[in-house]
Amino acid sequence: MKQIRFLLLPAFFAIVTFGQQGASSPADKIYAKPGQLVDAGGFRLNLYCMGSGSPTVVFDSGWGDWAPVWSKVQPEVAKWTRACSYDRAGYGFSDPGPMPRTSVRIAEELHTALHHAGIAGPYILVGSAFGGDNVRVFADLYMSEVAGLVLDDADPNDLEPKVMQEESHRAQAGIPSDLRDCRNLIAGHKPLPAQPSSPPQSPQTCAQQFFSRGFPEVAWSPELSAKLLEIAETKVAMYDAAASEMEQTPADEIYLQQHRRSFGSRPIRVLTSGNHGVGHLESKPPDTPKHLKYEQETTLAQARWLALSSNSKQIFTHNSSEYIQFDEPQTLINAVREVYDQAHSPTAKTPAMPSGAAFRECSECPEMVMLPRGRFVMGAPPGEEERENAPDYFRRHSVPRHSVTIQHSFAIAKFDVTRDEYAQFVAETKRPDPDSCYTPDASGGESDKKDAKWHSPGFPQTGRDPVVCVNWDDAEAYVAWLSAKTEHVYRLPTEAEWEYAARAGTTTARYGSDRPADLCHYINHADLDFSEQHPRESDVNRACRDGFAFTSPVGSFPPNRFRLYDMLGNVWQWTEDCWNDDYKGAPSDGSSWQNGDCGRRVMRGGAYSLIPALVRSSVRLGSKSSARDHSGGFRVARTIE
Repeated sequence: MKQIRFLLLPAFFAIVTFGQQGASSPADKIYAKPGQLVDAGGFRLNLYCMGSGSPTVVFDSGWGDWAPVWSKVQPEVAKWTRACSYDRAGYGFSDPGPMPRTSVRIAEELHTALHHAGIAGPYILVGSAFGGDNVRVFADLYMSEVAGLVLDDADPNDLEPKVMQEESHRAQAGIPSDLRDCRNLIAGHKPLPAQPSSPPQSPQTCAQQFFSRGFPEVAWSPELSAKLLEIAETKVAMYDAAASEMEQTPADEIYLQQHRRSFGSRPIRVLTSGNHGVGHLESKPPDTPKHLKYEQETTLAQARWLALSSNSKQIFTHNSSEYIQFDEPQTLINAVREVYDQAHSPTAKTPAMPSGAAFRECSECPEMVMLPRGRFVMGAPPGEEERENAPDYFRRHSVPRHSVTIQHSFAIAKFDVTRDEYAQFVAETKRPDPDSCYTPDASGGESDKKDAKWHSPGFPQTGRDPVVCVNWDDAEAYVAWLSAKTEHVYRLPTEAEWEYAARAGTTTARYGSDRPADLCHYINHADLDFSEQHPRESDVNRACRDGFAFTSPVGSFPPNRFRLYDMLGNVWQWTEDCWNDDYKGAPSDGSSWQNGDCGRRVMRGGAYSLIPALVRSSVRLGSKSSARDHSGGFRVARTIE
């Protein structure tokens, strides 16, 4: 259930009002105005970050709450590392976000905002109540960027007995409608009537129900309470967001049930109050058998999170509502510090590097870039092949478009494997030269030449140019050599991983401009430079020059958003997948497709010798695994254990 346990309240808006406000530091006034407004994918999230250090602690609030709920905890954590709280889309000072408001969408938006703010992982995630759903989804999507987890009396509905889940869903069913009634009154600038309540609870308007405990909040200064009430009385988007979040609760729970991922030895701390759903101890329900049973089942469900990590602990508060951050803030602060110390300890398992991080595991190894897990739509959209005037042979192989979820973080090489890197492999393994390579001849045509090899492909190259004249078996031998050298799993990328990496979040034909005159700025393809060395080729891009008639040294053109170079153009790149004529039956989890014609393997990316229509993110080619070609190379991927 979300922050308010409606099962335990006589009516949704029956919240306790506190007549006295306790003393509080005026420092909480920072939450009464926007912090840093950061792009989260076409709209802005409001972030409050303070302190410095790593890992960064990131707080996500309960349903109906936003950043000020951390006002007693965040400044203390910021004394020893960077701490960031935020308002979810629609809440507080954040812009409205796209609908529906699922935990997956919320986690993706937070991840985008953190990266746009320059706040790279690893992260210690802290989630209160419904915020616990969001941070668990965040960890599922971006585990490589997570250093630890603190669940602050978080909602364990997905792990509760089915009868409890169904009862919660029934109790929540009418809430979105009530919220939209309030929303319409606010949108119409009409008075907000008091909601029904039962003694001794005082009637409140629908604006006063946010933060569960209501306004004014004894933990806050009068200035902060007044500002938050003003937002609740005027911001229509907040009601839309809260209603949608509540409606998506069942789907969020199903997602969490289906994505129960191990944290390995990353530290997890589970804080349990024994008063889940109780906003304030003064409003605690009587200890009836039903209520005691509910609290017992909630505690047991929260304990099931301990199985996610070999370094986990359940911590019980002494006298707290579910707002542990208000009633026992030091207990929460201590738990965060414990996770921080263990994630920071040299004896702890080092968290995997954050997405975007680059690394090289030996002097002769390719430089790798960490990529996050994620989802994208794979294939050519309707009309793209016709608009690009693609040759018929290359049409209808990149359909049907389908959604793919990359299930695991992985690393992919920043560049294609270079001649120098491949030469080191050949020298160490004494791999014999190939018999021949299909390569340009003196007249500008192409032929299968006996004297063409990877080190002499028939045109000039430097050691930094991508290696060519290598077949799929050569590439497989290379990654096996890397795996043995590093004791990590190197491999060719799957076709889905390749397209995910190439698109880097884009949905256009290419990750840069699609205008012919612009292509030479970021892709080595068949242009005017190419045509001068290949007089037989009449079908080229005559709108520009890219400076290279053949291959170019890797990194000669700008990277895509994942900081990967030459994903399009320069050379074709081998992938793990067997060839299939289209995507009917293709895997949707990012794995390699090992059915079909496995004597042919999928190549992606196009090459220096191809017209723009064939240098697109969706174009695919089936080539014999034994074939060596002047425009065929590869880049490597690495499994993240």
